[in-house]
Amino acid sequence: MIALVALVVSTWLVVDNRRRDRAVRWHQPDYDTSSGALLVLNRLSLTTAVEGVTPELRELVDVVSRLRIAEQHSPDLPFGVIVAELEAYRVNVLPERHADRLAADGRLFDDYLALARAQGIRLEAARTGIAHVQRKIEKRTRK
Repeated sequence: MIALVALVVSTWLVVDNRRRDRAVRWHQPDYDTSSGALLVLNRLSLTTAVEGVTPELRELVDVVSRLRIAEQHSPDLPFGVIVAELEAYRVNVLPERHADRLAADGRLFDDYLALARAQGIRLEAARTGIAHVQRKIEKRTRK
């Protein structure tokens, strides 16, 4: 009787470990993509993004592409929210010669300040979305 219980328990442990390993292999590319995106967003959060000047903006295009691929790979994870926030972030980039324009017309200050604030809000929303996705992946792979 003890041998039968030991056999059942060991079989269950093997099956459970295989299921967990499959889940880890399935979600690892998604987790890596979100981690890479978080690194780019952390660099972008250090300064206000200016079109044609901020080098991470070119890298952001690749990040959005990888996030869209991850969304297709795992449609049940909310990668679409992150993509939407990053697309909105790219819309709020300051123009290339905004300092010259601001010096010529001081009334633009409020507009540029609003763009910079919107950038910060979008970045923080995307970072929160990434943290949410990573928590969901970790929860699925730990069980």
